[in-house]
Amino acid sequence: MSGPQRGAAGVRQRVAGGRGGRAARLACAALLILPALPALGQDAGGLAQITPFADETLTTDDNVFRIPNSVDPVPLIGYPARGDTYRTTSAGITADVPVSLQRFDLSATYNGSRYDRFHELDFDGYDLRGSWLWQVGRNLSGEVGFTDTHSLAPFAELLSVTPDHLTAREAFAKGTWLFTPDWKLYAGADQLVQSNTDPAGLYNDVTVNSFEATLSRLNGPNDWLGLDARFESGHFPNGEPVGTELIDNGYDQYSGGLVLDWGAATPSHLLARADQVSRRYEELPQRDFDLTTVHVEYTWTPTDKLALTGIAQRDISPYEYIRSSIVLIKGLVLRPLWHVTPTLDLSADLEWVDRNYLADPLETLGIEPQRDDHVYTMSALLSYTPIRQLTVQLSAFHEQRTSNIALGGYLADVYWLKVRLQLPIS
Repeated sequence: MSGPQRGAAGVRQRVAGGRGGRAARLACAALLILPALPALGQDAGGLAQITPFADETLTTDDNVFRIPNSVDPVPLIGYPARGDTYRTTSAGITADVPVSLQRFDLSATYNGSRYDRFHELDFDGYDLRGSWLWQVGRNLSGEVGFTDTHSLAPFAELLSVTPDHLTAREAFAKGTWLFTPDWKLYAGADQLVQSNTDPAGLYNDVTVNSFEATLSRLNGPNDWLGLDARFESGHFPNGEPVGTELIDNGYDQYSGGLVLDWGAATPSHLLARADQVSRRYEELPQRDFDLTTVHVEYTWTPTDKLALTGIAQRDISPYEYIRSSIVLIKGLVLRPLWHVTPTLDLSADLEWVDRNYLADPLETLGIEPQRDDHVYTMSALLSYTPIRQLTVQLSAFHEQRTSNIALGGYLADVYWLKVRLQLPIS
């Protein structure tokens, strides 16, 4: 199996039937419940905020399928052009409902994209989210919630021109207990279920369960230092075909290390963690690895109008569309933000990242080389809110990727304009 063919199959998975009906039923339920929420919040001593919204986004992308510049697009997509312009219409509703010490956040969004040229990419998706931010007394708090999204998987990871529809459902629970003035305990559990639509990629359907705990000590007014431990397991219901064999990509992963949260209420806020990570596979133990990860994030806020965030990392990507292998990310990120006026914001994002795709069975067996990409991106976002109900955003994005595999490298420029209308109801 060639590299591009394998990459294309590697991210296409199943989606259970009835997506549109399920989303519609949930949306209808939300519309029936939401009118009663303001009264509920008011009776509980708070004020619920209900916000219906709609937005329209016009996007132009000069390399929709992320095809290398050296490749003629005609044999791949049957059309001489790489780029397209498309419109995305979104509509939904959010709710922020306080109930005594508790708070409930809910949102439901429908989005539909329509392409001028590549009509096979026309797509209807949704994003459902809900969380209960709970609190017991002054020292015990946390969050329980879920997310359910249906979207189009990015072509940069597909290495294919076939559209792939990605569904990801996540449920989580976490809490923090300040059991003395100087010590706190954090614990969290999470389950992620991911599936796609392509039968050729059924082996990438996955359920990831994780549990994390952190014990931290206060070392100053806003300074915490702690020890962290995490366990993660991945279950793949379908084996990955390698020759005549089916390889089980199931794994257990253990990590532990130090976490730092320094100066949270000051102009200089530092978040850092360093972990020793060990992963063990159920089959092909040659893939087992032990490595050290580091993630450092520093935010400098010299004034109310300016902020600069810098990130240095050597870390395993927490979420990827290709779950049968993992991605080790090494690089730098800069994110400046300027509040130009009370109604105008300007932000940017600059990234220099190496992406190493590890532990794939085809690479382990010497059938294909390990995929290594270098990615450089820069983007800018201008956001204008003349009135509370209206936001206009303009964005420009440039990406350059080089890769050691066929179809892995490309150039892309994307521009979009979004107009959002929201009508807060208290």
